[in-house]
Amino acid sequence: MKTYSLEEAAKFLCVSESWLGELARGRKIKAVKPGKRWVFLEKDLVDYLDALYSLGVNTPQQGCDEEDSSWHCTNVGTRGGLALRLQTENEYAALLGLKTKS
Repeated sequence: MKTYSLEEAAKFLCVSESWLGELARGRKIKAVKPGKRWVFLEKDLVDYLDALYSLGVNTPQQGCDEEDSSWHCTNVGTRGGLALRLQTENEYAALLGLKTKS
């Protein structure tokens, strides 16, 4: 049975070592730490990927050069600040038919 170090397993999954370490510490992926280093079984890494497929998780991961990401967000707007709060208050007031202090 093939085993992987944290670095090798992160490469296998196309995720950062720190992210994989967090998953292992949080017991979200099977791993053991018999000494000072994490050890992953290839079977468990494949099972983790299979679980992501079954959950419908299909987002590009940072650090995986093989994948050409073409997704982008088209629903982008300016957020934050006093102007947004005032705009939101005016929109609610208009919907409720209330008078505002414009």
